[in-house]
Amino acid sequence: MKKFWIFGVIALMTTSCVLFNQSEEEKFVNPVFYEKMISASHSNFEVQLTPTSIYMFSSESYKYNYTCKLINNQMDTVSLECFKYNYKNEKEETQVFTYTLKPCTKENLCLDEGGWLVYQKIKPYKYFDETLTYIVPSKSKNTPKDKFVNPLFYKKLSPISRGSRPTFLMPTSVTTIDLYGKEDIEKCKMLENTPMFVTLECSYYSDFLKRMRNYVVRYVLQGCDEKKEYCFGGEWFVLENASGSAIGTFVIDKKDMGQ
Repeated sequence: MKKFWIFGVIALMTTSCVLFNQSEEEKFVNPVFYEKMISASHSNFEVQLTPTSIYMFSSESYKYNYTCKLINNQMDTVSLECFKYNYKNEKEETQVFTYTLKPCTKENLCLDEGGWLVYQKIKPYKYFDETLTYIVPSKSKNTPKDKFVNPLFYKKLSPISRGSRPTFLMPTSVTTIDLYGKEDIEKCKMLENTPMFVTLECSYYSDFLKRMRNYVVRYVLQGCDEKKEYCFGGEWFVLENASGSAIGTFVIDKKDMGQ
């Protein structure tokens, strides 16, 4: 009888361990997928993954939470099946988000040595079939606060989108030039400083509100690819995003690279 009691205790302990392990949250094989991902496209979203969720944020007005389950967990790729309630049809819809890692290299026009590019695909995607690109920047404890780590951001930004104006960036200001050659200078402070993007918090005077207003703007480098867009003799696109909206596309002309 005593032997049966001992075996019963062992079986109970084993079962408890199995149940406990099953209740633990599964972890990403590659911890890079836990890092914040910065959009490298014309959206201004930041993405944060866990094995059970996706959080997308661009501003207080544009943020999304998805409840998910991990269905693919590899070193270079993870896939999450996520649920979002459809109030119109009164049901939960599912989408599969797949994120694929590629190391930053000159071959894929990523300048952040030690950083990562992350490609996001969603199936089914209701609007158009595309791959969104994000950047996981390299970790640098000695990033300067008074100068850009990438001198490309000092170059003249020539506009190729409607409504944009020639722009010059500094770590403490953004200068735009109107049709009459007049300069408009806004004071800024640098929030993020990486080889692939910089983020500035700038201020301007609102005539409507009769007071100063602050906004956050991010400038992201993207290599010119004439198969996708007209490069107009440029070598780099610079995507300007502010307050959750795509507000400008610029190009760094090859003739200005020597400035």
